[in-house]
Amino acid sequence: MSKPSAHIGQHLFIGLTGTTLTPATRKLLHTVQPGGVILFARNVESAGQLRNFCGALRREFPFRPIIGIDQENGRVNRLREITGELPTISELKATGSLEPVEDFARATGRWLHQLRIDVNFAPVLDLELFDEKTDNALRGRCWGRTADEVIRWAGTFLDAMEREGVTACPKHFPGLGGATLDSHEKLPTIHRDVTEDITPYRHFIKRLTMIMVGHGRYPAFDTKPASLSPAIITGLLRRQLGFTGLVLTDDLEMGAIGDFEGAVVEAVQAGADMLLVCHTPEKIYAAHEALAKLPAEQFAESRQRIQQFHDEWIGHKD
Repeated sequence: MSKPSAHIGQHLFIGLTGTTLTPATRKLLHTVQPGGVILFARNVESAGQLRNFCGALRREFPFRPIIGIDQENGRVNRLREITGELPTISELKATGSLEPVEDFARATGRWLHQLRIDVNFAPVLDLELFDEKTDNALRGRCWGRTADEVIRWAGTFLDAMEREGVTACPKHFPGLGGATLDSHEKLPTIHRDVTEDITPYRHFIKRLTMIMVGHGRYPAFDTKPASLSPAIITGLLRRQLGFTGLVLTDDLEMGAIGDFEGAVVEAVQAGADMLLVCHTPEKIYAAHEALAKLPAEQFAESRQRIQQFHDEWIGHKD
């Protein structure tokens, strides 16, 4: 069994505090050498500041980190300080025409590209929950209540945004539309058949380069959350649906996840390529240390997929 690579940080997608690279932030970056950085509203003051921040991140390493953001628009708008309030999904769909969605998605792609952001963790492909009284944190974020609706509307957003050079990372596989709890707080259990939930992924699977797996438990597949489940990541997503791109977990600091360091190891063993750890420096260091204990062989296929993503989406960008 060989020792892990010195570049195991490439399998982490981390969040940072502040709007500039402080000494503490630089220490974290140089120690972990993460493969990706996810931006939040806490990192945004203005367009110029954010573009400079992303540029500084690009220059901080001998390699090019992937920079991502959750810019779903409407309810989830990390760029509010730059863009102000943006239309909601229901407002974009109000006319029944795809044109407003396409125009808006292209504008979103242009903003992100100009700000030096590579990946948008969007669109949400979850089916909207029919129970209006239950908040599973997806209200106002879903593109439809059926797979056909989601394919039509979210597909238009995805295609138009990617034409501007920004990668889409749809979420939350295999679907949290049946959840009655918020996975930010607790682990939801989804008992329904997810055949329709995964239909949008099946539809787009050959052209997607990234997919985010959510923190839902699906007893029909496994007792573990999807983000830690070999049956769902390797069995369903890789083997059954044939996905060959990058698999990312949702944020492992969410309340749905109990044993954090154990979850880091389980996620990699389940087949995840990159793990999101979005908030706490101590947790990021702990994740890095947990990965360092795994054999290099555990990362071999993931390293190839990460390199392929760089070759196809990152290497040609300025």
